[in-house]
Amino acid sequence: MRKLIPILMFSICLAICGCGNTSQKEISVAQGEEASESVMPAPEIENIPETETDEKAANTDISQGGPYGEISISLPDGWSYELCPMDSDSLINGMYGIHLYPDDVTDGYIEISYMDSFGVCGMGLVEESTTVAGEPANIGTFDNHEHWDFIAFAGEYKGVVAFTYSVDDWWSEYDSQVLDIIDTLSYDKNIKEGGAYIYNEASDVKEIALYFSLKNITPTGATLVFNQYDTDAPKGELIYGEDFVIEVLKNGEWEKAPIPLEGNYGFNDIAIMLPCEEISEREIDWEWLYGELTPGEYRIGKSVLDLIESGNFDKYMVYAHFVLN
Repeated sequence: MRKLIPILMFSICLAICGCGNTSQKEISVAQGEEASESVMPAPEIENIPETETDEKAANTDISQGGPYGEISISLPDGWSYELCPMDSDSLINGMYGIHLYPDDVTDGYIEISYMDSFGVCGMGLVEESTTVAGEPANIGTFDNHEHWDFIAFAGEYKGVVAFTYSVDDWWSEYDSQVLDIIDTLSYDKNIKEGGAYIYNEASDVKEIALYFSLKNITPTGATLVFNQYDTDAPKGELIYGEDFVIEVLKNGEWEKAPIPLEGNYGFNDIAIMLPCEEISEREIDWEWLYGELTPGEYRIGKSVLDLIESGNFDKYMVYAHFVLN
């Protein structure tokens, strides 16, 4: 895996608020005996560089799927790539996508990713509205430097954004190839896979400075992520147990997800400490209780206690919203 490249110095603000493979038949002129009068001579073919034919024949179609759709591009010979699935921690921005870079460079890459929301701010930004890969897009450049900083798609490809990172040393040689590659991009919203956490205000309990999220989401479980970001907010010690509830969004309302388990059930009565100003994780398997969840929008709720002393505590409910496809 390529090393992480420092982020360009411009502000990417996240609001709360995708490839055709062309080929050209190689035409050769037969040589040998002189053609007779009754046979039309083979036409001479000019100005078809062999390298062009070879590059097109060597194109590689790659794709990365995710919970919102599949991103695909076509790469010519001489380019490498890295697939970045959900929760891979390989992307600088976005949820899942692809890194692209020429074979002979050591630093810098193009990142194409899906973002559930995208916004930009900052001084020195110039944007151009154009069409890329057959879809409307905005090309943004900060501080009038040689390369563009992002291409944000709209229309049917909304959510897909291409970024440049540390490309100054090789941009002048490869800039036209980069645009040609991105022009092959396709995004299919009908091909979805996996799950994704969705930010919601109910994930952040400011009284105890606790932010609750999920990763590695599957139909049968996920990784709970607790981020306590202010040690002075709780009155005592934060603890939680194994209990949880899953709700499903139907007709704009949250309903308890059906429980196929017959008979009584319960949770182990244990207390798990939440350290202050740290991120802690815990795996959860809900298949034993809810079975395999079908595609849809869900949220998982956990109760958290701010334990001041024995018998004296404040109880909070924190939710993490997620989607399954």
